Amino acid sequence: MAVASADQYVTGESTGFRKSPGETLTRQAVSATQRGLNYVSYARAYRNLPVFVGGDLVVVTDSAGKVRGTNAAGLVPIKAPTEAKISESRATTLALRGREGTVVGTPKLGVIAEDGGKLVWEVVAEGEHDGHPSRAHVYVDAVTGENAGSWDEIAAGTGTGHYAGEVQIGTTGSAGAFEMRDPARGGMRTLNDRTGQVFTDADDRWGNGVGNDPATGAVDTQYGGGVMWDMLREKFNRNGIDGQGRTASMFVGLNQVNAFYSCAGSGDASRDQTKYGRTSDSARQVNSVDVVAHELGHGVFCHTPGGSRGTTNETGGLNEATGDIFGTLAEHFAANPNDPPDYLVGEEVNLAGSGPIRNMFDPSRAGDPNCWSTRIPTTEVHSAAGPLNHWFYLAAEGSAPAGKPASPTCNNSQVTGIGLWAAGEIFYHALLRKTSGWTYSRARAATLAATLDLHPGSCTEFNAIKAAWDAVSVPAQGDPACSAPPPSPAPTPSTSSIPSQPAPSPSTSTPSPSTSTPAPTDQAVPDIDVAKINAHLDEFARIAAANGGNRAHGSTGYRASIDYVKGRLDAAGYTTRIQQFTSGGTTGLNLIADLPGRGDPNQVVMLGAHLDSVAAGAGINDNATGSAGILEVALAYASTGATGDKAIRFGWWGAEERGLVGSKAYVASLSSAERAKITGYLNFDMIGSINPGYFVYNDDTRGTAIAAALRAGFTAENIQSANVNINNRSDHASFKAAGIPTGGTAALSLAATMSAAEAARWNGRAGQPYDPCYHKSCDGRSNVSAAALDTHTDVAAYAAWELTGVEPATVKGTRLANSAAFVIRDRAAIESPITVQSTGAAPASLKVDVDITHGYRGDLEIHLIAPDGTEFGVKKANRFDRGDDVKLTATVDASAAQATGTWRLRVRDLRSGDTGTLRSWGLTF
Repeated sequence: MAVASADQYVTGESTGFRKSPGETLTRQAVSATQRGLNYVSYARAYRNLPVFVGGDLVVVTDSAGKVRGTNAAGLVPIKAPTEAKISESRATTLALRGREGTVVGTPKLGVIAEDGGKLVWEVVAEGEHDGHPSRAHVYVDAVTGENAGSWDEIAAGTGTGHYAGEVQIGTTGSAGAFEMRDPARGGMRTLNDRTGQVFTDADDRWGNGVGNDPATGAVDTQYGGGVMWDMLREKFNRNGIDGQGRTASMFVGLNQVNAFYSCAGSGDASRDQTKYGRTSDSARQVNSVDVVAHELGHGVFCHTPGGSRGTTNETGGLNEATGDIFGTLAEHFAANPNDPPDYLVGEEVNLAGSGPIRNMFDPSRAGDPNCWSTRIPTTEVHSAAGPLNHWFYLAAEGSAPAGKPASPTCNNSQVTGIGLWAAGEIFYHALLRKTSGWTYSRARAATLAATLDLHPGSCTEFNAIKAAWDAVSVPAQGDPACSAPPPSPAPTPSTSSIPSQPAPSPSTSTPSPSTSTPAPTDQAVPDIDVAKINAHLDEFARIAAANGGNRAHGSTGYRASIDYVKGRLDAAGYTTRIQQFTSGGTTGLNLIADLPGRGDPNQVVMLGAHLDSVAAGAGINDNATGSAGILEVALAYASTGATGDKAIRFGWWGAEERGLVGSKAYVASLSSAERAKITGYLNFDMIGSINPGYFVYNDDTRGTAIAAALRAGFTAENIQSANVNINNRSDHASFKAAGIPTGGTAALSLAATMSAAEAARWNGRAGQPYDPCYHKSCDGRSNVSAAALDTHTDVAAYAAWELTGVEPATVKGTRLANSAAFVIRDRAAIESPITVQSTGAAPASLKVDVDITHGYRGDLEIHLIAPDGTEFGVKKANRFDRGDDVKLTATVDASAAQATGTWRLRVRDLRSGDTGTLRSWGLTF
């Protein structure tokens, strides 16, 4: 539907879109995102000549097929001659003026759209430029012979030679014969540049830690590539560098003080190469996480609409900054203590005795411009990256972030950041709107349009992104407008403190099951995966380790925690907003998330947990457990398609440890009408205590229905719960004081130790604290009972489903389809997804129907891939099958796989000579 809507739009039929005479548009690619937005790109031809630069178009559609936006307004009408006065051979000679190298391939005649259109020869010249490898596309005016601009396939730059330490990397093989090839990440491989062979090892223990050891450099490179792959998948739902499950081959041992990326421009990243050299003293290799991700970031730039094509260094500068942005994001994603995340490029190795290569919070410190000017198009590409790097820091962190470097602005303004991952997601979606010949003004417009799509109903993020562009002097050019009113600021709340709880002691035992019978339920409540909750805890622990050991109010660790949660929610389709308040002279943050279209917005069930820790430690039980638990409940609610009579909302509170400050600020900001819409608030604080109890709050007479749902949830888990009055010492008290019904669960009471009766009931340790590390530095990752965390989170999910009124969901007998067209190229593979929202196992007779147009169907091999990675054969290749198209229905036994999740159809073309298109496919359960 999304593709059909885009195709219909560009026909101009009833849409208002107009093409110039002699123009045609051809669809190139479709990029789908978890947020329900689809980016459909088109190439333009003029009188049967390709438009090399300035001719491409991107149409943005949503999951309902509605066109959300395009860059059509930026298309320049073309009026250009079509007959060349400069011959092909003369163009070849002119292209090599001032360049060392040779012409490869045959020059092509086409058009660039600038200045109303120019007829040009595109000549590819291969050699060296400024001491770096070069494969330049040079445009020679086919009428006058003048140079009309150029761009280079090879993006070169210097980097750091930093070691990741002892890490896990993806390899394959068996004892005595291992290869540095990662089958879980698109076959990612690292090769020796001197031999051209993939690295091998006998015992799968690679490297010796010495800076100039080739195998050690290979470890750093393979690790960095894995970090980039995982970050693209988790944060942006992108499958590999090219979005189709492929990545570049990586080479270590280049004998240059340099690193570079070579993009073949074929749409297939497996044909690309990235090479990593050495430092100037030859003591180390240039392959830290930020450098590896920087180079692979060039690949993302090349494999998003518009590619790397342009006629000035402005496009190249944006390409270089894109690499720096992805390098910074990957460094934060890795959170490796051997390389603490920052906004510097090349900071770990003093490559030339002058410090970092580039500085994002103040580019001028590395000799690059902080501000955009008309000189940027002729500035060297690495320096031309300065304004975009500066913009990204301001957008993410602001001009005066707590605990991080201040950033000077070009207009002397104060800018408030929206967080690293929120800024990163906006920039990634802007790349999906990119076109050839990208400029700073077009990048500005693309990020603002992306912000409107990602944050509908809020102007907070839009205004911050716009302010960051203004602060680096990038002029507006066709900016969209935001009309939604920004949220009103919350009043400054009380800073009263919470009394101390006596310290509690661990137990490694699990509770004895209750003998009571679980209450029957007809609701499709999922069993929350404790491994996913633990992954969130791991992230919170890494964040604390990278930010001074805690996640306290006002700290960088707290901001990173809220960015992480917000990023996961945004990707799942939630509408999120960050609410600011003040406590102790420091700005605090709450995060609120609503799931649109799921129940009556005038009746809201809300789940919440405080996200901050004390300054003494990481706060993993108190309260990363509650925060991680409700985050996974929120993600499950979204992914299963749960829809009840009532809407659902989630909240993560700041400054709880200072006296429930964040939740008080939120409640105080609500009008009486908004408070009345909240039919119940459920609180989850310290739900993973290592000597755990299974308590249900009973201190609110209005919350009897909530307490009943929570007790029923424990019964469904075969756990006998107990009531507890926690004396208003958690965030439910803020809601309770406003007359909103409340409830919650906890893995501890206010008693100093577990009683003998409780120990007998739950197989715990009598006379020992529930949590011996309460408000201490030892409240780390080992201070959590996974069994208790799993149970309390399942109970939270049970109550959420019951109180919102979710009915059972099934897709039995239903056909689900993906009609987005995917081009099948020679000797390449594509994957098309279908997301299933159901419960239970897939059927033993799952029907798969496929519709492919192709010139030689015998070349094609087709597999269905279940959400857990299990592959089912649908069609084998057969070189003797000379028929054209594939139109088939097959049945596979998928009963060993769970139905819910993303299923993928993989179509692989095994031979050269014919191409085709996957038109659509479907699953019938």
